Amino acid sequence: MLEDISWFYVSISLIPAIFNMGILGYILWLYPSKREVNVFLLFLVTLIVWQLQDTAMRLNISSEQAVFFSRSMDFGWKFICIFMFHFIALHIGNKYIRKRLFLASLYGITVILYVCYMTDVSNIPMMYDSRWGFIPVMRDNWQDVAGRAWISFLALICLGALLYAYFSPGLTHSKRTSLMALFLGGIFPVVQGITTQLIFPLFGATDVPVTSTSITLLSVAAVVALGKYQLFDFSSAIQSETIVNQIENGVIILSPDLRMIYINPSAKELLGCDQPGTLPRSMSEFFDSEDRYAEFVKDIREQVANKEKSTYQNVTLRSLIGDHIHVLFTASPFDFEKNQNGIILLLNNVTELRMAASVISLYDKRYNFVRKASDEAVWEWYLTQNEFSWSENYNELFGHNLHNGRSSLEHWVDNIHPDDRDRVVKKIFAHTQKASDERWEDTYRYRKADGSFAHVFDKGYLVFDENKEAVRMVGTMQDVTNVKSYIEKIENQNRELSEITWMQSHEVRAPLTRLMAISSYIKEFGVEQEVDVNLMDEIMVSCKELDDVIHKIVEKVDKVRHL
Repeated sequence: MLEDISWFYVSISLIPAIFNMGILGYILWLYPSKREVNVFLLFLVTLIVWQLQDTAMRLNISSEQAVFFSRSMDFGWKFICIFMFHFIALHIGNKYIRKRLFLASLYGITVILYVCYMTDVSNIPMMYDSRWGFIPVMRDNWQDVAGRAWISFLALICLGALLYAYFSPGLTHSKRTSLMALFLGGIFPVVQGITTQLIFPLFGATDVPVTSTSITLLSVAAVVALGKYQLFDFSSAIQSETIVNQIENGVIILSPDLRMIYINPSAKELLGCDQPGTLPRSMSEFFDSEDRYAEFVKDIREQVANKEKSTYQNVTLRSLIGDHIHVLFTASPFDFEKNQNGIILLLNNVTELRMAASVISLYDKRYNFVRKASDEAVWEWYLTQNEFSWSENYNELFGHNLHNGRSSLEHWVDNIHPDDRDRVVKKIFAHTQKASDERWEDTYRYRKADGSFAHVFDKGYLVFDENKEAVRMVGTMQDVTNVKSYIEKIENQNRELSEITWMQSHEVRAPLTRLMAISSYIKEFGVEQEVDVNLMDEIMVSCKELDDVIHKIVEKVDKVRHL
């Protein structure tokens, strides 16, 4: 009857069971599926089953019902330690104890001992206690003794693994603290469980069924580690396959014998093997020749051997649809099996970048050809450093041999003609202070290395940073000496031609007018002997003046011709 139940002793196992159910629901609700999380959930399930079994034994049931609950729910305490060890192996990340073969052997021994325990058809003796209810008694056979000894052994190596991992180098503070929390939460239940579940029965003492309750200390430690010390790593909670499938870079995984065992969707699309049945088994099918494939294999072997220095290498691949693809790749090793390393290839498609680089290189070559063929020196003025950078044409045009094509601001200022210097310097500094995006330009005389001066036409633009502050000025200095001389020559020619025009319209006009007047007089009145001499004198004077003017014009024309 209910009034005969000792509710205090029932609560000793029931309340921890409810508490662990809460932890189970909390983890299922908040944490994504991950092997480490799932194994810990199995540990909680076996613990809850064990605690519910202890609770049922204290509910004033019959001996037959006690045997039924014992038989049907014994898997809880039989498997709790193997799940706990599996979780610890995953949590600490030790590569030896988390190996598949090692864990499978431990699971195998546990299953065999459980099967042997269950196939023993002899009834499990039950001892009744007014407080604890029915308590299963260990039978005097090897199955019961071996089973409890094996569980005790697993519990001890769980503690040992936690302690060993705690003192391992290279752990973060959170990781180390979570290991210590689990160790402290497990040490009392392990010692108490081995004492009451194995040692007491071996010496004929009565078992005290509180082990399932004491293991709740481990659950509490796990809750503390979950909330404060990140028992489960969120960064690794997402399945790696999901991440690899979604990244834009191509990922290819090779076996130790270089077979392609995985290729993500980005790599399939890149290599043209995204259709079903088109995936090749070897990377050799993406190369034009065996020699190039052999060179590729050599490169990835060298990268894998040099683990500390991962560098990108260039390679040209041929997709299955015939396109040539330029990629940068890096190779990293990973544990495959039996101490053999597989290879992870990370591919970056740089085909478009290579094409763009070729176009830029072509334009650079054209620009350099044009720059060298022109009478211009390209310059760049770093305003904050007051330093100039000059192109190669600067030396060719002006003869100044600069180290690495660089000079100080003073070098440029000092070589400006003294009569032009103040005007040019004031104008360019006013332009920089104004921070205008318009072009600055000026003409002045610039000293060459031999001491002569060249007439230059200088122009440039300011370059601004993200804060709209002027940081540089770039431009070109053009040698216009020949242009200047040509213009002066044309101006001199125009001046001489203007004088010729003036002479034609003025100096030639006077004697020619007199000759025309004399001709008109003779034609109208004839010639008298006494005036003949005077007319001839006038004619001679006019002809002489006209001849002088013609000679002057001829000299001017010769002068213009030789300008």
